[in-house]
Amino acid sequence: MKVCYINPTFLVRRPIAELIGRLSKDNDVAVFVPKRLFKKFEGKWHSDSALSKARIFSYSAVNLPFSNFEWPVPVSPMFFVNLFRVFWKYDVIHLWTFFYINSFFTLFFRLFFRKTKLILACDTFPSFSFSSGKFVDALFKVYSRLFGWFLFSVPDKVQVYGKSMIEFALKAGVKRDKIVVLPTGVNVDKFRNAVPIPRTSLGLSDDDFVLFFAGLIVPRKGIDVMLKTVKVLCEKFDNVKLLLVGEGPAKKKFEKMAVSLGIEDYVVFSSWRKDIPSILKSVDVLFLPSRGEGLPGVVMEALASGLPVVASNIPCIPDLISDSVNGFLCEMDDVACFSEKIGLLIKDENLRTSFGKKAVELIKGFDWAGVVSDYVRLYEAVL
Repeated sequence: MKVCYINPTFLVRRPIAELIGRLSKDNDVAVFVPKRLFKKFEGKWHSDSALSKARIFSYSAVNLPFSNFEWPVPVSPMFFVNLFRVFWKYDVIHLWTFFYINSFFTLFFRLFFRKTKLILACDTFPSFSFSSGKFVDALFKVYSRLFGWFLFSVPDKVQVYGKSMIEFALKAGVKRDKIVVLPTGVNVDKFRNAVPIPRTSLGLSDDDFVLFFAGLIVPRKGIDVMLKTVKVLCEKFDNVKLLLVGEGPAKKKFEKMAVSLGIEDYVVFSSWRKDIPSILKSVDVLFLPSRGEGLPGVVMEALASGLPVVASNIPCIPDLISDSVNGFLCEMDDVACFSEKIGLLIKDENLRTSFGKKAVELIKGFDWAGVVSDYVRLYEAVL
């Protein structure tokens, strides 16, 4: 089988990296991915070892100007050349998300390659499953209303990560018979068996109570809520620290926000790291007050590490977190709730241990060892 993954952003997504690593042994696997202008393509963070097993089709792109979102805009003719090569050579194209410029052209190319099968993975439906503000929401709704008939009719199947996302897919314009529910997975053994690293290498001390986040530093992830929550917690506890691992167009903005809140000594901003499994074994709680997610890989990784999670009660996250069982859920942007629940975990080590044990049990059902076979069956079904 010949499968090519269309990755819309500079950072290769966790599910794509995992699928490449697991399918490349017996299949011809490739990835179509942007690279930054005038720079060589580099595997980043969790994906570099997997990418060595795939053929890489890349093209130069720049981030959309004046945007806090990662929105690569192709600026090289190699975008169209390599997109043609991908459709000419591969049997199945698996495209992630529908609202990027490169996604739109991928769907357009499919009109001329009817024998090539195309699956569209939608981890979120902006303005339907989450809000990015009135103006951006209005733009997404107009986009969906104008082009939804095209965006969601061209793919052979539209993949969503959980049953809770079906209603938003229907609202966005996806036909029910196109929808397939297929979650992503996690390498359970990799995270369960990881070895902790010294906290000093992270700019932390052994006495700190460490809240952890890894991902894109963008408003959608609720970075502002994290900082406001830390501000509240610092008034009650003197050992709270927030470790943020990642990059993004809004990183400098949030670094300045930490200074303006007077909590710069309690927040550590780090670039991408390749030792996330070991870091998860060295921190106390995963904190994800996000405003919009699919099935967040970082939550799955935290659960596999036996780590309690405090997150937003938004679509798909409740598929992983049962409130007060293996973590806490709060309504989006509710700083008071987030600070209260984290405070409970700070004060109660037994509660953290209980959540961690139940987290490990739940996540076994999402192990990539089993989930990958569901992807193979989906590819075989559309061929």
